[in-house]
Amino acid sequence: MIANESGRADDAELIRRSERDPEAFADLFERHAPALRRYVARRLGPSLADDIVSDAFLAAFRRRGRYDLSHPDARPWLYGIAARLVSRHRRVEIRFYRALVRSGVDEIVEPYAERVDDRVAAQQAGLAAALMQLPGPGHARRSVDQTLR
Repeated sequence: MIANESGRADDAELIRRSERDPEAFADLFERHAPALRRYVARRLGPSLADDIVSDAFLAAFRRRGRYDLSHPDARPWLYGIAARLVSRHRRVEIRFYRALVRSGVDEIVEPYAERVDDRVAAQQAGLAAALMQLPGPGHARRSVDQTLR
């Protein structure tokens, strides 16, 4: 089938055309990307949806020569590709978190704690320098300086 009831080319026809004219695949993207993005966003969240959808269409584009043109609707094919990418992402994420647990390092807390330590040390150094410039007995300034360090 070349056209559906609305007169526009079906998905199989777009894929067939894209073999000669790769830009024809963009119509398939425009047709199905919004729904595919919603599907992925429900599974992984909106922050990853665009990347997964892009990867799904890239994989579809690369495999378009193997698409069975007897199927006029490419949605099941595209959703299958996206589902595999979602599964792959989850597997990678699980491996990452398991490795993180084994390492004993909290990726979120550690860098934050280091930044806090650096900021506190810088503020203490600045405060100690300011106290040393105050007039008054030298021993009081030195004891404050020693306390801050």
